[in-house]
Amino acid sequence: MFCNFIFRKTTLMKQKILILALLLSASWVACAEKVKEEKGKLVVKNADFSDLVGLQELPNGWHAGLPEGWSGILSETSNIWTDGQGNWIANVQTMSQVSPKFTAFTQEVGMVSVSSAVTLTFEVLNPWNESTFELGAAIYDAITDVPLGKAASLEIVKPGTYSVKAEIVPAGTRVKIGFWAATGTPGIDNV
Repeated sequence: MFCNFIFRKTTLMKQKILILALLLSASWVACAEKVKEEKGKLVVKNADFSDLVGLQELPNGWHAGLPEGWSGILSETSNIWTDGQGNWIANVQTMSQVSPKFTAFTQEVGMVSVSSAVTLTFEVLNPWNESTFELGAAIYDAITDVPLGKAASLEIVKPGTYSVKAEIVPAGTRVKIGFWAATGTPGIDNV
C-alpha cells in the first residue's frame, strides 16, 4: 500500500514536470519565432505624427515638443500642426538645424538582418505657403552617422511624395532616418 502511494506520487510528479517542460518549450519556440520575425524589420514609429503624447498643445492646431519616437532640436514652438482634416504635419524647420551645428530630425528604425537596399518614402508638404524651401533627407548608419543614402542638393524643393534609397546596406547595420530644412519651412508626413 505504501509503495503504491509512492509510485502514484512519483508518476504524478513526472506528469507535472512533463507538462511544465512542454509549456516552457512551447513558449520558448513562440518567443524565438517572434524574435526571428522582428529581426531585420525596419519600422518608423509615429510615421504620421498623430501620437501627440508629451507635446504641449498651442493655439491654431500647433503642438510644441518632439513627436513620440523622434529626436532633434527640442523647441517650445510650432513643431507639429494639424490641417483640421486629420492630417498631422511635422515642421522640419523647427526640429532641425544646419548651423551652427548640424542636427537632423531623426529616428532609429531598426537593424538590417541581411544585406539589402533600404528605401525611405515620405510626403513633403507646404501647408504654410512658404515661397521657397529645400528639404534634406537621408538614411544613416545609426552608429557612425554616416549617410548610406541621401537626397541630392535641391532635389526636394516642392510638395510631393519622395524616396531616398540606400543601395547596399550591410547585414547587422542599425539604420536611422533623418530630415532637415536647408531653407524655408517644409513639412513632412506619412514617413
